[in-house]
Amino acid sequence: MFEKFRLFKKKIALITDSKKKYTYENLLTEIDRLNQKIKKRSLILIICNNSVSSILSYIFAIIYNHVGIMVDSKTSNKSMLKIIKNFQPNYIFFSKKYPKGLNKSYKKILIFHGSYILKKKDDIKIELNKDLTILLSTSGSMGSSKFVKLSKMNLAQNTKSIIKYLKINNKDKSITSLPLNYSYMLSVINTHLTVGGTIAVTDLSILQKKFWVFFSKSKCTSFNGVPYNYEILSKIGFKNLINGSLKILTQAGGKLEKKINLKIIDFCRKNKLRFYAMYGQTEASPRISYLNPKYSKMKIGSIGKAIPGCKIFLEDESKNKINKPFIEGELICKGKNVFMGYSESYKDLYKESQTKDILRTGDLSYFDNENFYFLTSRKNRVVKIFGNRIDIEQLENLLNKQKFDVYCVELKNKIIILSEKFYEREKLIRYASNETNLNIIAFDYLEINKFPKTQNGKIDYSKLKKIANDRL
Repeated sequence: MFEKFRLFKKKIALITDSKKKYTYENLLTEIDRLNQKIKKRSLILIICNNSVSSILSYIFAIIYNHVGIMVDSKTSNKSMLKIIKNFQPNYIFFSKKYPKGLNKSYKKILIFHGSYILKKKDDIKIELNKDLTILLSTSGSMGSSKFVKLSKMNLAQNTKSIIKYLKINNKDKSITSLPLNYSYMLSVINTHLTVGGTIAVTDLSILQKKFWVFFSKSKCTSFNGVPYNYEILSKIGFKNLINGSLKILTQAGGKLEKKINLKIIDFCRKNKLRFYAMYGQTEASPRISYLNPKYSKMKIGSIGKAIPGCKIFLEDESKNKINKPFIEGELICKGKNVFMGYSESYKDLYKESQTKDILRTGDLSYFDNENFYFLTSRKNRVVKIFGNRIDIEQLENLLNKQKFDVYCVELKNKIIILSEKFYEREKLIRYASNETNLNIIAFDYLEINKFPKTQNGKIDYSKLKKIANDRL
């Protein structure tokens, strides 16, 4: 992916909101310095934020053939320690958050661009599959240390496809508008740096005026967001995007509300911008499909068609391929971008790919007469909130263990917690927020008279969702 860095030399690769600039030559110099301190083919836990040091750590892992475990610096200490216990990384890179309780097993060996690097005192032998390169969390896994295993082939194939359909070149610039450990953000970095483009690096939020000042001064040519980003922009004004250089907007990480989708389409039409609604999963490295901008309004709500080099199709419950339009089935993705399998500890990192390039997405969908795909629902109760994958059944169980007798549904990109009893709203939502690592604005709470049930006595979630929709 990053094999052409030496050809780009003096071209700017990274710019920061503190006005620092790093050429491609600088990047190679810095990671070469790091390479002298790190053992070959190591397992590295990268506790990352949107910083130069985290991006350099990621590039270092890719170029020097290490295996990087990307974890958000906002992850709770309890979850972090669980990951460390399960994976026993040879090194830990962190810039903001030091995992408490590691003094006996790790020692500091280096400070690198404001990041600290810890080395395990007593390494255990970890066998790493020759193709494995990055481990990414199944977003919002609430303390679970289940990771998606991606190979260099997976990342390279998806990067090549995205560059092709978005027409990204060495004059393009984007900004860190999403967390670095999120596969969507990594794909933005992969594509731009592969062609010699530029990444504007900031940890600022899109709610801060300074973010938009930096976005404008950086002359970014693209903005990438999940539904939450666009909901915010809908409120604060899409005019913040106008910087004289912007060419495209991209959206993934869940379904946009139709009203906001129409606003974006209208904004792009007036300002001669291209808007790409996209669909993907971390397991697909991550892009699976995109909607060509010329169909944005005509096929509104569609996830479009498969990206180059990838195939998508539907299967019924008996796993027979569906060939007729408007019949719902599970969306299946086939391609070299499909992950190697899941990992829960260092003990399974030696395994060969177990997927045979096939991903059963768990998403139900149909296609129309022109082969445009539309998502309908999930086979299980995993939903996407602000681009994070949340198992709401698991959340229910966690809340129940804390003596909260509640059930949850997803509605309008929020998790609605419902109860027959009175609970202190702030306490309940704060606990749910801490467990999922989602902002409190991702939740709402409702008291209802009685939980609706099906004939066999189970909770009727469709009726529960209707109650929530009627009340909110």
